[in-house]
This record gives sequence, structure tokens and C-alpha cells, in this order.
Amino acid sequence: MIPTLINSKIIIRIGQGALSVATLHAPSSISDYEAYSMKSGISSAANLREAFKETELLKKTYDHAEIMLVTPTMLVPADEYRADDADVIYDHTFSGLSRSVKLSQTLPGLHAVAVFSIDKDLKTVFDDHFDRVRFVPVSLPVWQYFHLQDHGMSRQRLYGYFHDGQMDVFCFHQSRFKYSNTFQTSQAHDALYFLLYTFRQLGMKGERDSISVIGNIPQKKWLIERMRTYVGEVSAPDAKETGLPEQLRFPSIPYDMQVLISQISQ
Repeated sequence: MIPTLINSKIIIRIGQGALSVATLHAPSSISDYEAYSMKSGISSAANLREAFKETELLKKTYDHAEIMLVTPTMLVPADEYRADDADVIYDHTFSGLSRSVKLSQTLPGLHAVAVFSIDKDLKTVFDDHFDRVRFVPVSLPVWQYFHLQDHGMSRQRLYGYFHDGQMDVFCFHQSRFKYSNTFQTSQAHDALYFLLYTFRQLGMKGERDSISVIGNIPQKKWLIERMRTYVGEVSAPDAKETGLPEQLRFPSIPYDMQVLISQISQ
């Protein structure tokens, strides 16, 4: 029997074609990191079973596991959320996921509940390996992080977070989401259109409000230059510039994973 690492936590991120694993041990923060390339042609659950056999960090046992999922996510105002209705509304919102397991995560500071899904077989693999596990959509720590950054700002800011071949676009107003949507794109031209279209539809003004893009930004220089043609203040902060601790600035770790590690370590 493999002994449990006391006061330890593992973070596993299931992304587009890749699995990322980070371990944390008190009182320090991140202690190790490993990426695993998922094989095409087999399910995510089958890939995960293989990863548990092949990845050194997954051969150990831990007190607690945080599982980050790239999955369609529906936001519901907290005062309108009804657990009995959430699954039905989710299935009407996102097609092809009716046989998945629906999960939810309350976002107290944002007065919202995130409803998301995980493949049944994939969840079974995690449940078989960990006694204590929490599932979260990958965008959740990013929302929470930039909501705190956004607090008290007089101008409105539109955020675009690039990851896994998609772009999450969101903004806040009075401690709530004003807008949140996901666009399937890895092309800078498409991203420019979606960001500027959303900026205009929300009534934002180029001379007053701003746009901030983060993550794995395609054609970063070109995209920023083009946006600045229409919006006065455009930024693309990296991990250092958004205030993440020094030890978390590893280029290979997905940005959302870095943010979650930072939040857990505080």
C-alpha cells in the first residue's frame, strides 16, 4: 500500500489533448509539476487510467485532489439557482452532454453558481483514486482573480482569457458578472472580432473603458495593436504582472492552474 503524503494536495488539469499535474505540500507552495500528452483515438477516461500508470506524480496518494476541467460552463445568478432545475437547463443550453454528470460550484463573491459537467467514466476514475476531490471549471479561478482586481475600478474592463483553443470573454459590474461567454477560436482575427463586437454590444466606450487579454494569446502583438486602433487602453499582462508569486511563474503551467495554485497557497 502506498502511504498518503501528509498535508499534500494534487491539482490535475484535463485540457485539450494534455493533462497537467502539480503537487503542493505544506508549508511550501508548489513542489513539482508534470505534463502528460493524451493519446488521440481513446477516451479521456482511458487516457487518465494510462496516466495513473505512467506519471510518477500520480503514482503517489494525496490528502486532497483539485480537478480542473475544460468543460462548458453555465452561470446562474445565486438568487435564481434551483438545484432541481439546473441539470435540465444545462442540457438545453449545451447539446450532446445529457449523459454526463452535472456539477455545481458556488461563487460567493460574484453572487453566482457555476454549473458544469464531467464525463461519467472520467469522474469514476477520479473517484476511484481519491477520497477527497473537488471539481472546478478551469475558468473559475481566473474569474475570481480578476474580479478582485476589478473591484473599485471606475471604468469597465472586458477580459479575454485564451486557453485550449477557445476564448472566455467576461466582465463585471457591481460585484456581479455583467457578461460571460465562450468563443471557440484560436485565431487572432476571430478573437479581434468577438472582443470588439462584445465591447460594443455592452455599451463600452473606447476612450473610457479597457480590454485585457490573458493566457495563450494567438498573434499577441498583432492582436493588441489592432485592438488599440479602437480602444485606448489594452493590456496583456503575464503571470508576473498580474501579481502571481515568484515561484509560480513557470511558462509551461497553464495560467488558470497558476492562479488556482496561488489561491490555494494563500
